[in-house]
Amino acid sequence: MSQVKASAKEIVEQYGRDGRLSGESLALAEFGVWNRTTPGMLLLVTGYLAGLEDPALVERTLESGNEALAMMLKDDDLFGALALTDAGAELSWDQLMAWIWAYWQSRGMSPGVLDELFEEAEEIWTETVDSADLIRPRVRDGACGPWDASETPVPADTERIDYGVMKIPRIEGAETRPLYAGERIVGVIVRFGGHAFSLQVFRARGGPVWDTVRPKITNGVRDQGGSNGVGDQGGSAEEAESSFGAEVRAQIPVVKDGQRMLQPTRIVGCDGPGWLLRGVYGGPAALADVVDLRAHHLFTQTVVDLSAAEVQADATDEIADVEVRWPATE
Repeated sequence: MSQVKASAKEIVEQYGRDGRLSGESLALAEFGVWNRTTPGMLLLVTGYLAGLEDPALVERTLESGNEALAMMLKDDDLFGALALTDAGAELSWDQLMAWIWAYWQSRGMSPGVLDELFEEAEEIWTETVDSADLIRPRVRDGACGPWDASETPVPADTERIDYGVMKIPRIEGAETRPLYAGERIVGVIVRFGGHAFSLQVFRARGGPVWDTVRPKITNGVRDQGGSNGVGDQGGSAEEAESSFGAEVRAQIPVVKDGQRMLQPTRIVGCDGPGWLLRGVYGGPAALADVVDLRAHHLFTQTVVDLSAAEVQADATDEIADVEVRWPATE
């Protein structure tokens, strides 16, 4: 048995012993890089396969009121089942483990049951990654946003936090912080799984602007280096395409804890009616070909509402940031 499958089995067994996942198991379940099979990815696909094999358990899960888990497990579209979109975004690891544990108990706790599921799950996920389906663009395509508040129907099943000009999906376990420009709050930083994803809305005058803004970002990153005191640790950037659509993949020079380093960063954008939503995603796996589906969910299920903007842009500006309203409580 590979180390990935052994780790996944260890997580299931720990849940069975204690009735809840430990901090160590939660850390082990983190997805890491989506381009390869990880314990967390293996557990998600395993839960999906268990649901296919025992629909009765899915129905009982639905009857118990756990609609989010049941919707994910009964979906016959593997990508839809794995994507942390409307229902799955609220899915907790403890809920998933409860499902897998119940399935294992219904099969007599035979070690071979989980081993076979893990084998099949690994094969399916490998085939899914190799198919390139997870890297095709999925933005404003009818199923995914980002959405404008005037558009109908904006998916209502997703729980969102209201920041005025942006309504951003709530992701379980994520931490949110304000993004400042001077003393103004102009965006939201969402931290999860060792990564940070900042979201910012710009008012755009005169139509779509992402195609013209993107090369400026690329050149700006490339020009970084000597001027910011990191010597030969100059920035690099190139345009690419992923499930976010057209984007910039960059290595941005930073100084952290006194150490000079390059920060892997993915810069994404999407035009809407009168606005540009920009996302900056940084962290160890930020440049993986297969985007972390939580990041994709955050960006493509955000709702933009310029009617809530308190600052009007100068008519001569191509784009101008707008302030967000930080909620009193989240």
